[in-house]
Amino acid sequence: MLSTIKIFYKENRIWMYLLKYITISIIIAIMAILIDTKFFEVLNILPDILLTSVDLAKLILSTLAGSLLTITTFTFSTIMVVLTMYSSNFSPRVVNNFLTDKITMKVLGVFIGGFFYCILTLFFMRNIYSEYLVVSATIAVIYSAFCIVYFVMFVFRVSSSIQATKLIGRLYEESLEIVENTLKERKTKENITYSEMTKFSNKLEIPSNQNGYLELISFTDILFNLKNLESSLIVNFNIGDFISENEIIATLYYSGDIKKDALKANLEKNFSIEGERIEYNDYRYSIQKIVDITLRAISPGINDPNTAIHCINILGVLLSKLGKIEGSYNIIKEDSSKTRIIYEDFDFKEDLYFTFYQIAHYGKK
Repeated sequence: MLSTIKIFYKENRIWMYLLKYITISIIIAIMAILIDTKFFEVLNILPDILLTSVDLAKLILSTLAGSLLTITTFTFSTIMVVLTMYSSNFSPRVVNNFLTDKITMKVLGVFIGGFFYCILTLFFMRNIYSEYLVVSATIAVIYSAFCIVYFVMFVFRVSSSIQATKLIGRLYEESLEIVENTLKERKTKENITYSEMTKFSNKLEIPSNQNGYLELISFTDILFNLKNLESSLIVNFNIGDFISENEIIATLYYSGDIKKDALKANLEKNFSIEGERIEYNDYRYSIQKIVDITLRAISPGINDPNTAIHCINILGVLLSKLGKIEGSYNIIKEDSSKTRIIYEDFDFKEDLYFTFYQIAHYGKK
């Protein structure tokens, strides 16, 4: 369940950040409106330097609203330019790395949230008597200072992001984290050979209900559904593999009687298939991004051998960690369950071929 939530967050984190900052801005606007309308008796305890007249507040808020909308448009245009450069100079697969960068997401959320704040406080300020002193403009000025800080951070991040070595470094850190998590999981699992798998006479095939990439297998839920059944579930695909509709994802070998249709429907739900690959626990996809940059660097249009050499060195470091554990069939089971899940990890030889065969092929030309 936790892994499903993480994947959902990673797929929608752009909207999450936008909604987060817009919500915060709306809450601040509501508090400011309640204070200005004297719903809360706070104005009396605030220093006079923090209060402004209604006319001055309207001028400040309207000016900031227009400025924030303009700078939001400029920021969006800058993001589009960087995305175009990423797609043409590096790889279309690394576009999402810049788009989902925290600074990129935050700066848009902060600017849009500030615009909402200014518009909301202006809208409700029409009901406030002109002789009142209000705090909305002061809050807007403080908010604009935060916007400037985030904009400066965004400019520095853009200047850093367009450098190939910086991008490769971030991709390396991302890949290294995924590889290390994969290695930790491998070390905690029991290994078997293929000949030990099929000791049960009955079998049930679990088909895919859609086309897409296998992104998550809920092993805990599978073991819970099969806890009273003596069986072995063999998973036929790895994380990141493309699966066609009605293709057999897994095969259940069991003994005894079961309700096949109901069990099949429950097991199908435990395999998460998405239209796009994500690098949450798919180390091959994260490595593929570095491979793509290498291929683009050695292409005649770019012709940047130093970047290609740097990428190959990074790939060598990542693969050296994967080579420490031999590929095998891993057993996932619980003491309270009579079933076991047999899941094949990638073999190091396959990883080596998958990583370098395109580089070797196109590098010869």
